[in-house]
Amino acid sequence: MQRPQSYCSQPGCTQRVARGACAQHAGDREHGRANVTVRRWYRTERWRQLRRVVLREAAYACATCGQVQIDLHVDHIHKHDGDRARFWDRANLQALCPSCHSAKTARGA
Repeated sequence: MQRPQSYCSQPGCTQRVARGACAQHAGDREHGRANVTVRRWYRTERWRQLRRVVLREAAYACATCGQVQIDLHVDHIHKHDGDRARFWDRANLQALCPSCHSAKTARGA
């Protein structure tokens, strides 16, 4: 079943989207972020390969609650803060379910 469409989250935009912002406004927001250069690392083939390794090694189980699911996030255990070595360090990565990842992020961890 497909989600009903709603308006883009950008005030005044009339584009209809499944959720969030339309492509134009999402791109504008992304490029306006302070860490846009670092965020590009997440779109590389190197990251996709490393992410697959982390998920396979975790057997698709959340490191916090143990829930097994396909849509896990790969999380940096310790914030990398733009440090290239810490970003790519396999020992600093774990698989988290979306709710555990959100809770960790909300704690600022």
